[in-house]
This record gives sequence, C-alpha cells and structure tokens, in this order.
Amino acid sequence: MAGGYSLGILAIDEWTDVAEVAAMVDRCAGTRHVDGELDERIVGFYERLRSRFPDQPPLIDPDEDPWMDLPLDTGIDHVFVVLCSERRSDPALALIQELAAEYGLTIWDPQDGSAYRPVIPPAREEVEAWWRDLLDDRCGREGTHERVRPWVEETSEAIDDPITTMGVQQLYSLTMSDGTGAGELFERWLEHGERFDADPEGWERDRTIQAVLAIRRDQGPDRARALAIQLAARGSLTDEDVAGIIGPA
Repeated sequence: MAGGYSLGILAIDEWTDVAEVAAMVDRCAGTRHVDGELDERIVGFYERLRSRFPDQPPLIDPDEDPWMDLPLDTGIDHVFVVLCSERRSDPALALIQELAAEYGLTIWDPQDGSAYRPVIPPAREEVEAWWRDLLDDRCGREGTHERVRPWVEETSEAIDDPITTMGVQQLYSLTMSDGTGAGELFERWLEHGERFDADPEGWERDRTIQAVLAIRRDQGPDRARALAIQLAARGSLTDEDVAGIIGPA
C-alpha cells in the first residue's frame, strides 16, 4: 500500500540464509499455505500486539493508530503488518521489535529483502548482577561465559551503552582465564560507570587518549602522532589533548 511500511513476523527456526525466510514468506502469502497447529509464539505475539494496538474494533484514536491495513494478516506461523509511514507508528514498531525478540521470532523486511532476529541486549544492571554472581560463586566461569558469549561473539553491536559493552567484554575475558583479579576489575568497571554517567564526553575523550598512548607505546610516536591528528580533526580530541599525548607539533 502506498505510503505504508510492511513487515512480516515469522515463526521460523534455525534459518541461515535469507532465501529461506523469503521462501516462507511466499508460502504464507500464497493460496497454498499448509494448514497446521498454531505456533504458540505467534499467538502470544499477536495477542500482546493487538492488546496495545487493536486491529479490529474498538480501535484506538486515529492519531495514535499505527496501521494502514486492517485487520492484520495472520496465520499459524506469521503476522504480516502494514504500518503508516508517519511517526505515530514508532511505538508499534518498537513493540514489534520487543515482542519478536521475546518470542524468538524473525522479522522480514520486504522493503530491502532483509531478515533478522531481534535481540534484547542486557542492561548495565543485568551485567552488574552477572559480575556479582561470578564473584559470589552463584554462577561459575562456565555459566558466566555462556551468559556473555553471545554479546561478544554474535551480537555485540546490539549493546549501545559503552559501559555495558566494557563489562561484558571484561567478563568474557575473565571466563577465558583463571579469573585472577576479578574483584579489582569489577570495582574499576563500576568506577568507569560512575565517571561515564557524570561526564560521557569526558569519559570518551579519556578512553581515546589512553588508546593513543597505547599506540605510542606499542607502535611508536610517529604512528601515535598521525592517529592523534586524525582524531583531533574529527573532534574526538582537542589540540591540547594532542599536545599532552605527543608534545607540541
């Protein structure tokens, strides 16, 4: 539909190629869709989605209604939606992502032919709890490794908080070693969180400075100078930062 944004939410497991998802979409959209038992994940997804954004009367206020095509196209293993292209559809889109991640569903985007499994990244508080579980022997290194491994090896880009990312990466490294110094490392991580919350830009700049100093130590002053000048040109460092790292030009 013109002006709309279509998505397919699918109960498809263990796919490795987007062509598999596209083939399922074709089957679901066709007239020869195989009958069968309702997938409970789709049922749960649809019921919770329509409880917030109904697709049948009584509908919500038109100024908040995200749908362009009603009722939603549902089947035993899919829900197809057409969202309006206006900002009022943003809450529905966010809920679709959240519920799809919770129920382990795949989202098909026909606009660009992509497919993906949404994930809900851990919050910083959750990662802190993982640390405490490890330190207090409520969860061993092997169990902790399984908690953090997906967020390092598979979907690290899903975490947008640098402190959470740091905590996950440090836990991952600890579980690959004998765990020596875990308590001290945890306390330093908490300090990083406090500094970041107080001054995010200052924390980022300090981290950048430390990275350039490491380059100077490992690769020499010329390489560090070139990198520092590039970072200053992008606004990541000030001229004073550069002078403090490598001396005046």
